Amino acid sequence: MAACTDDRGVGAMHAAVSQCFAQYPFQKGTAYDRFMCITDAHLKYGPGAVGARYDLVSQVDLASLRIGLDVDIGTLSLPDARAALNWVTAKAQSTAFRPSENATHATITPPHGR
Repeated sequence: MAACTDDRGVGAMHAAVSQCFAQYPFQKGTAYDRFMCITDAHLKYGPGAVGARYDLVSQVDLASLRIGLDVDIGTLSLPDARAALNWVTAKAQSTAFRPSENATHATITPPHGR
């Protein structure tokens, strides 16, 4: 997510989140461990690293967990899960850069309704 790369120009939070995906790849059985790793990274660096759109990062984290859990229980294939996660990330990015007042209250949910 673009907001993750901000990190006041340092990129440490983005690197930490990337490491979570490397350590817990997007596959069956990894959703909760990946979510906890990403959450820990976001908590470590906090809202100051992301800026005003920290709420969107939290929503992406929760959507990612939901998608991962759907993979874990077998209701979502890996290709569909990757597509859903890409959609959620793209939606969050477009919302983050939208200047309208409604954007501050946007809700990001996966396209498959989970």
